[in-house]
Amino acid sequence: MIKKLQTMRFWQSWRFWLMVAIGTGIAWRVTDYLLRFPIWDDEASLGLNIVHRSYLGLLHPLRYGQVCPIGFLWISKCLIDTFGTDVWVLRFIPLVAGIAAVLLAWRVTGKVAGRRVGLLATALIACSLATNRFGTDFKPYSMDLLLALIIIGLALVAIRRPRDYRPILFLALLTPLALVLSYPSVFVLAAAWAAQLPTLWRCRNMLWRVMYVGWAAVAAGSFAVIYFTVIHGQMRHTHTFMQEFWKAAFPPHSWAIFPWLIDAHISNMMSYPFGGSKGIALLIAPLVVVGILRLWKKRRAAELILLLGPFVLTFIAAYLHKYPYGADSRVEQHLVPSITILAALGAVTLGALAVKKSRNLRVWRNAANIPVAVMVIFAVVMIGKDTCYPWRTRAPLLAQKFIGNVFRHAGTDTKIVILNKHPFRYSVLLTWQLATAPHPFLILPELGKAWLATAGDNLWMLHFHFSDRKPISAAILQDFQHHQQPERITANITRRLFEPFSGQKPVYMQALHIVPKH
Repeated sequence: MIKKLQTMRFWQSWRFWLMVAIGTGIAWRVTDYLLRFPIWDDEASLGLNIVHRSYLGLLHPLRYGQVCPIGFLWISKCLIDTFGTDVWVLRFIPLVAGIAAVLLAWRVTGKVAGRRVGLLATALIACSLATNRFGTDFKPYSMDLLLALIIIGLALVAIRRPRDYRPILFLALLTPLALVLSYPSVFVLAAAWAAQLPTLWRCRNMLWRVMYVGWAAVAAGSFAVIYFTVIHGQMRHTHTFMQEFWKAAFPPHSWAIFPWLIDAHISNMMSYPFGGSKGIALLIAPLVVVGILRLWKKRRAAELILLLGPFVLTFIAAYLHKYPYGADSRVEQHLVPSITILAALGAVTLGALAVKKSRNLRVWRNAANIPVAVMVIFAVVMIGKDTCYPWRTRAPLLAQKFIGNVFRHAGTDTKIVILNKHPFRYSVLLTWQLATAPHPFLILPELGKAWLATAGDNLWMLHFHFSDRKPISAAILQDFQHHQQPERITANITRRLFEPFSGQKPVYMQALHIVPKH
């Protein structure tokens, strides 16, 4: 009987649900990593820059509208040069950063207002659609989340231990690395620096003040070097594209900024854990406000500056058209620690008020477990969904299957030719698949009789076009009438590739496999 009661208590304990949430979050990320989702267009655009450039070349502005920290580019370049371009290689660093963020979340979030806030915030980080998605994408978004957690965690320790100079020293040492690996970490670092001002005002420790000023100097110098060597060129090169692509994420300079602010804060920036726009954000955003009011009422100015500062600084950057705000959770991963901590604090505050009126302590003990259980169930369902449908959208899957079908069946005596003058202008997905293909191929603007005579007996022909009225079958058969042997087409594959987020027209892909008749 005693063992049964102990088992029941363990199932109801916050420790149990914390372990379940962390374990489920890690399992979700590892599952998606092992499922080898096809590379989508944004990943392909970044990968093409890394594959085709040297380390020094990556210091120059990137192609395909990409902006990326040089540290992430160099680490990825090292892995690709060493281990190849398999998706497991490309997504290894994002996966490690995503898992590290899940493991670190409790250590950071639990410092703000106790275990219930820490439990809810950790579950939101571990079992949310956005944090998992960007924790396994070949982009630096998971690095933004991890570094934001580390910076906030160190800043919280510095706030709680004003006589200890070590947290400030660690922040100073971390600052150059953070700026090299994550652009938006500058907002979190600036908020962490500002959050120490109340402590600096009260503290008489001269060593602490020297460390604080030294940290500011290191941050300013590091940012200046990185900005003028890398960031400025990337931003200038992509300015026109980014202004158009993120126009909804830049606030208007008029009275319309007020409805814009409301819309920005009920977008998928706040949609944890389920994602989407104007769904769960309608609940999370008010909870964040309650969390802010709670810190204000408790006069915890330093923590309030630390958690609210990244919002304010990111908004200022958006107002100046330097960084998007509120439009897409992928570029707001540095705000996830603040969102989850404040939302959890708001939920616990409202829960405490409700329990105070009902005076039901049993409900209070288990109150945090229920939403955590819901998030865990959501993550388990999503693991099943991803296992059954291992792709983000259909376009990357079609591009991978189309190119893979040709190159998978190509032997050493097979020749592959692309009948386009500029085949790489049709789709970045096709460009990536061809750039990482395991078999050599030729690009010919047209078929010449001299080339056909030496083409060999086993030939794959690829053709890309924007209209379904331009098949190449008839033209190829007519050209092959002049060949010495009669030919037959053993495969005629036509696919329509549509990338809804690229703004391009659908691309029609055709592959013909031609062998001699026997």
